[in-house]
Amino acid sequence: MSEVLSILSSALFMLIMIDPSDKILLVSLLREDFHIEDIRTLIVRANLIGFLLLFLFAISGQIILQEIFHIDINALRVAGGFVLFKIGLEALESGGMMTLKKEKNILALAAVPVATPLIAGPAAITTAITLTAEKGLYHATAAILLAIIFTALTMFITLYLIKNVSKTTLGVFIRIIGMFTMAIGAQMMVQGVIGIYLLMTAAT
Repeated sequence: MSEVLSILSSALFMLIMIDPSDKILLVSLLREDFHIEDIRTLIVRANLIGFLLLFLFAISGQIILQEIFHIDINALRVAGGFVLFKIGLEALESGGMMTLKKEKNILALAAVPVATPLIAGPAAITTAITLTAEKGLYHATAAILLAIIFTALTMFITLYLIKNVSKTTLGVFIRIIGMFTMAIGAQMMVQGVIGIYLLMTAAT
């Protein structure tokens, strides 16, 4: 039971890193220009690609960091926390975390920018690598899968049930999420700095 709760807790953290609120805005924007069937295909394809990318980093991320680039996981926390803090600050200031380039073919958006960086962004990738290092691959994979499923469900709910979403309401909601995102980013940076300090202290 404790393992299940731990996975759910990690999945929630991963979900925050993915940030479903931005996907609500995305689907709302797409509804104005594309057919529902095309958006539905985009949602499935983008979340599948996002999951595969995060799973790939969960498997190989720690090896790449330590064996190839010789980067400590705490340094990654600092960098990922900074990126997350910056994303949250932009959301707080502008009420949005994304810009959508107009495309005639909606499926061209599935890999970029929807799957990455909107789903598998720097913060989510950092979290996938960190979860594998701290909890193991099975734990990280389960957390990633649950977070991706919830993200896809959120996008489908927006597509079929929320037909008239006020952009003002979305802006306020995203600003609130942005504040929490900044706090999480700051916490990640603090944890990374403390980890680096403890390593340096142990080395001396």
